[in-house]
Amino acid sequence: MGKAVMEKQPNRLNIMPTKPKNKAKNTHNSKESLDIEVGSIHEELEVPVASELVFRKIWKIKRFHHTIKKRDLLDSPEFRCSVNGMTTFWNISVRFWKGANGKKVTNPLVICLNLTGSETEETGQARVRFQFGVWNAHIKHWECCPIASVVLNLQNTKELLSVGYKSLGVMERHIDPDKDVKIMVKIQIIQSDEEVHSLSQDMARLMVNEESKDTLIECYCDSENKDCEKTPLIVHSWIIRTRSDKLATRMEEQSDGKNKGMKYLLCLPEYSYGVVNELVRYIYTDKVDCADKYAAKLLPISIVYHLQGLKGLCERHLIESLTPANVANILLLADQCRCENLRKAALHYCEGSDEIKGNVHMAGKTLAWRVMEMVNPDLFMEACESIGSSSSNLDSPGTPGGSWSD
Repeated sequence: MGKAVMEKQPNRLNIMPTKPKNKAKNTHNSKESLDIEVGSIHEELEVPVASELVFRKIWKIKRFHHTIKKRDLLDSPEFRCSVNGMTTFWNISVRFWKGANGKKVTNPLVICLNLTGSETEETGQARVRFQFGVWNAHIKHWECCPIASVVLNLQNTKELLSVGYKSLGVMERHIDPDKDVKIMVKIQIIQSDEEVHSLSQDMARLMVNEESKDTLIECYCDSENKDCEKTPLIVHSWIIRTRSDKLATRMEEQSDGKNKGMKYLLCLPEYSYGVVNELVRYIYTDKVDCADKYAAKLLPISIVYHLQGLKGLCERHLIESLTPANVANILLLADQCRCENLRKAALHYCEGSDEIKGNVHMAGKTLAWRVMEMVNPDLFMEACESIGSSSSNLDSPGTPGGSWSD
């Protein structure tokens, strides 16, 4: 699940939206009635691994500008997500901020995820991870918000619960030729017992357990981890050897008088503490907590140390986080790392985008595109062909500090 292009909230008095009203006529067992003017919703399922199920719901709001102008609130048709004997019912709603004059603000919107009821064989807690996105109709790509999560007590109920919301800007690029807008939500429901007893969680507990660790990792302290010397990274040598032969070759036997339990030293001076900490997390759990921040830095490491799972994780995240502002940097990274899937996705993302075309043209070339033109002219020309522009002039005036924004 991936990053959004978000609008800042207006500098006005913002009044929190009320929770959507639960319609009495709508029962969970009855056929969903679709509001023709507001639009429709359909379902797609994503299964990253066999034990995890991600529901993806897409809500098409028809005649978007006309609809939000005429309405004080919008609710999607109700949909359900069923997993492991648990059925939950949801809807997406649109609410509006109010300015100091009391009038509604139509941009940005407040997109809410609401639990409208649940049916379960066994009551208990579950972690719900969700992510909103809006369809960019110009470049045919989802622009996604950061992933959020909440722990809920799920039981048999028809009570309405507002789970979370995001302030989302809808621009002209989000309006398709039929004047419609598509809003997406991804939902993953993880029952607590499964999460607590999963292999990944067991390995996460092993990662923080100091017992039997015998390898010290040396890296440099970055600005965000100035106290890293007080909390050195220590790991189990066996898991390093198991996960990466290349990392294992860098382990050296050592005798440390202060830490007699440390039998090995793994020197990674070229990487920061934050990056190595996430690398260690992946080695233990197959997961990265801060993919938004570290995916671009971890991708080259995954290539060097033959961590194919980490490579795939970083590629998927970077593909989902493509924007006109970062596509040049990601394209350069993909080419340098020889990641063909990421490279093709970035080139495809460039097709038909006016924003990207503006960043590449001579008068408005941003720093990343100028760097690409100088260090990798073949890649630059290939990108220009995808964009539909063949303009190239190293001596043309540019805007080194320029970037794309809403």
